[in-house]
This record gives sequence, C-alpha cells and structure tokens, in this order.
Amino acid sequence: MFNFSQLNEIQILMFGLILMRMIAFVVSSAIFSSANISVMVKILFSITLTIVVFQTVATSEALLRLKELEENLIIMVGRELLIGISLGFVTRFFFFVIAMAGEIISISMGLGQAQMFNPMMGNMGNAVEQFYTIIATLIYLSINGHHYMIQGLVDSFSYAQVAQVTFQTASFVEIVYKIQNYFTFAIKIAAPILVAMVIIQVGIALLSRTVPQINVLVTASALTTLLGILLVFISLPLLIMQMGGLVDLGTIDFFKFIKTF
Repeated sequence: MFNFSQLNEIQILMFGLILMRMIAFVVSSAIFSSANISVMVKILFSITLTIVVFQTVATSEALLRLKELEENLIIMVGRELLIGISLGFVTRFFFFVIAMAGEIISISMGLGQAQMFNPMMGNMGNAVEQFYTIIATLIYLSINGHHYMIQGLVDSFSYAQVAQVTFQTASFVEIVYKIQNYFTFAIKIAAPILVAMVIIQVGIALLSRTVPQINVLVTASALTTLLGILLVFISLPLLIMQMGGLVDLGTIDFFKFIKTF
C-alpha cells in the first residue's frame, strides 16, 4: 500500500515530477480537460494516476539518476510539463477535425454567426459544431478512447523516462506534417454536405432567373438552412463511419508520437 509519509526526499521529488506530467496531460487532453469537469476532480485524478504508476516508474535506477541531476530540477519539471502538454495536445486532434468539419458545414448552411460556448474545445462554436462534437464524444467514449489515452500516458514513462534533461524535438516536426492529413480528413467529412449546398445554391440561382418574382434574399437563407439540417441527419451513418476511421488514425498517431520521445 502506498504511504506518502514513508517516502524520502528523492522519492518525493520523483513523485512530484510524475505528478507534473499527469497534471499537464489532464488539463490539456481531450475529454479530461473539459470545462464541465471541476479543477478538484482533475487534480484528484492526476494524483490517483501518479500513485498507480509510482512504484513502476520510481525504480532504483531512476531515483539514482534523479539524485545525480537534482540541481537541474527546474529543467526536469519543465520537461515533464512539456511532455504532458504535448501528449494532451495530440489527443485533441480528433476533436479538432470534427470541430473544423462542423464549422465548414455551418458556414455553407448560413449558420456561421450562430455562436455558442463549446465546453469540449473551450471556445465559441456554432450549433452544427456542437452537434458533431457531442456525437464524436459519444463515439470516442463508446470505443474506450479514454482508456487508450491513459494507456498511452502510462506507456510514455517507458519511452520518455523521468529524471532526464534531454528532449527529442524531431517528433514535433512530424506532427506538423500530420496536421495536413487531419485537415484533409475534415474536408472529407464535410464534403458531402458542402457539395450538396453548392448544388442547392446553383438551383436557387437558376430558379431566381426563371421566376424573377421570387425574393431570393428571403427564401434562399431559410431553404438552405432547412435542407442543410435535413442533409446533416441523412448523412449521420456516413459521418459515424468516418469518425471511426478518424479515431483509429488518431490512436495510431498518438502511440507513434509517444515512441518518438
């Protein structure tokens, strides 16, 4: 059983370094960083994870290394925070893509100005983006995506060991290139409705030329929004399939990123 009062100075420092990575990951990752989760719950969850992995991570070799590098404690704390934030940022790629697709669809439907707070992303979003984010969250939780996040966080201590002052930056360059793939994925998710909206706009334009008496400025906006909402619900099965593939891609890239430290 874990007893904090029996730890020596080096072990307490080791516990603090592990906790720094845990807190940085929890406050920056998807799901766990939601504004709906209180700060106290996030802190308690981080401490619980630290207690669970402490015996495994705090080996005699790691403690000896920490004792030798004790004067570089500030650098090691910064390293742990950077690793935790980086891992948490990578887990958000899935939701970034969904939010981007929802934003593109909203603009094409004429709902871009209908903004509301999105607690998952921590910023303002529109109705379609919120709807897509809720579906994405349910899918992510249903396939135990949060379990993969925790597993990856624990595995990161094997590849990026605690009590070191070195840091690999090559992985960040690779992530920048992968952002292009995620942007393409967002376009693919929004493409069916985006193309349909273009066809609808062309049809409205032809109708206005054929029947000039129709007030296009009044009817086009309502008709585009109504048909857009209908298409969103019709395309839900395709959206769920695309989200499943996106989760697989995000999970693979997450574990690849961990192994590059």
